[in-house]
Amino acid sequence: MKKTLALGMAVVMAGSLAACGGSKSGSDSNKGTSKDPVELTLLSHYVGVNETALKPYIDQWNSENPGIQIKLTPVDFGELLKTIMTKQSAGQGADIMHVYTLWGGQLSKNNVLAEAPPNVVDDVKKNYPSAAVKGASLNGKVFGYPTEVQTYGLFYNKKLLKEAGYDNPPKTWDEMLAMAKKIEKKDASGKPTVQGFGFQRGYAGLVDQPFFAMMAAAGSGLLSDDFKKSNLNSDAGKKTFDFYSKVYGKNGITDISVNATKGFGAGQVGMTIGAGWWAGSLKTLMKDDYANVGAAPMPSPDGKTNGTIAYTWAWGVNSKSKHQAEAWKFLEWLNTKPIKNNMTAEGNYLLDAFNTISTRKPDMESQAVQDKLKADPITKVFTDALQYAREEQSPATGSEVQDILYKQIEAMWTDTQNATDSLNKAHTGIEAKLNE
Repeated sequence: MKKTLALGMAVVMAGSLAACGGSKSGSDSNKGTSKDPVELTLLSHYVGVNETALKPYIDQWNSENPGIQIKLTPVDFGELLKTIMTKQSAGQGADIMHVYTLWGGQLSKNNVLAEAPPNVVDDVKKNYPSAAVKGASLNGKVFGYPTEVQTYGLFYNKKLLKEAGYDNPPKTWDEMLAMAKKIEKKDASGKPTVQGFGFQRGYAGLVDQPFFAMMAAAGSGLLSDDFKKSNLNSDAGKKTFDFYSKVYGKNGITDISVNATKGFGAGQVGMTIGAGWWAGSLKTLMKDDYANVGAAPMPSPDGKTNGTIAYTWAWGVNSKSKHQAEAWKFLEWLNTKPIKNNMTAEGNYLLDAFNTISTRKPDMESQAVQDKLKADPITKVFTDALQYAREEQSPATGSEVQDILYKQIEAMWTDTQNATDSLNKAHTGIEAKLNE
């Protein structure tokens, strides 16, 4: 899922969470001028080097705003949702939270996040693309500032495609399968030494998000807009499930035992689907061989339509915080005020820490970002996709829905169930979960 998904960070628990009700305040704390400052806890999944990269911006705020002090509390991604819910139930939730918006429905059901004030709502709607605005909204209402907004597309190895006789990546799903078969090489035992196309595997988000992206390219979201029905039995859902059945399993073109994530980084997988952040990891891993990596928009069934998904992270404020005004004041500074390179602190942080482009319009118009896009065609592919991407849907049972789809896809891929049964069980299981 997330890079910060998808996915490579050390498990760190730095410090205990301070209770919102325990924030320090003085007689004039709302103005940030008290001798006894307001202390706000900020909970995020930025640990290790990512925490280190964020800290200078927190330090800058604290230095310039002695009346409102921010205490950064990092938690590993895998523990973040559990930490939020546990601390919230105990009345010890952080004042400010960085949340994966797939959890939005669950957080909304439990009244964890405050609704954003009108000035924040107006700013977000004016300055972020549609997928980011929808991702940072609950029940149609904006709850915070979008941060990491990542689209999905096709990664391919230019050298392997060239060796198989291809100068360009595929535009249709049929082309993708045909090219994969031609790229693939096998040893005497029949095991692939070079895989033509492979899906990354390991956990629900890693398997499901490419599915959502392909389904979007086929013209539909996984769920109905009201989150009451599954669209898996639609034409787009059936086509996507059929494609998945043709990669691994009984009718698959390749061996499921090949690790597509490691294989692509080693130059032994021709094509895979991934989020834009992965390019930075590949560049570090592959060094000079990274020159062989290309990226293309998500292929579609007919090659004529554009479609993908964008998952979103966002900064929000705890509905139970006693200092919401101060929390929003800090977030407004972090996300809207240019501080360097004509970019916000958040924009600079994303670019420096993750090689990721902020989706905020003024940040994207900055010279630093424009230079980045001109010099990096891979980043440009994923940035351009923001203009047509669908948001990742976030019902209250979002994580459970992902798990249902993941388990049925894996059952199909490992030959414990045929494709028709897997699709039907996923469809009925998802609808049952949505209507609990």
